[in-house]
Amino acid sequence: MSWLLLALQVILSVVLLVAATEKLLRSEEFFAALRLSHLPAGSIAPIGVAVPLLELMLALALLLAPAQWLPLAFAAAALVLGAFTAWMGWVRVQRLRVRCGCFGPGGGYVGPGTIGRNLLLLVLALAGAVLADQTRSPLPGPSLAMAVTVTSLGACLALLVALRTAWPHLIL
Repeated sequence: MSWLLLALQVILSVVLLVAATEKLLRSEEFFAALRLSHLPAGSIAPIGVAVPLLELMLALALLLAPAQWLPLAFAAAALVLGAFTAWMGWVRVQRLRVRCGCFGPGGGYVGPGTIGRNLLLLVLALAGAVLADQTRSPLPGPSLAMAVTVTSLGACLALLVALRTAWPHLIL
């Protein structure tokens, strides 16, 4: 079961890192999605800044948290994913045509597919919270070496996402 827990840690961490990177690289699209969903005007800027930062923090926490804090990291990820899913449901109920803004322009419009994807991620986060409470992750405990390794791998992944995004505009 510890390997299943590790898989959940890595999957959710990568998803959150990619989502945060895309939101930061294409912040205007993310802010547009928030505006088009008729959120109160005063909440758009704080949400637009807080969400990618929260996703980055959770991506790191899922890999670096000490064993006793790992269930809390999964629970926090589940709360965030639950909030995203509720927002998508609200957008869908209002019959608004809004791009998700989750993974840049490729995220698609809010609909059954994006809501289903979020529900699956929410289930994975909840399963991780339960599993983290029952078993230990095979990852070594937090250390400077582990923090540097995870942060470096995350930065490399973020750079690859940025390169993929910028590729059509590069002059080689």
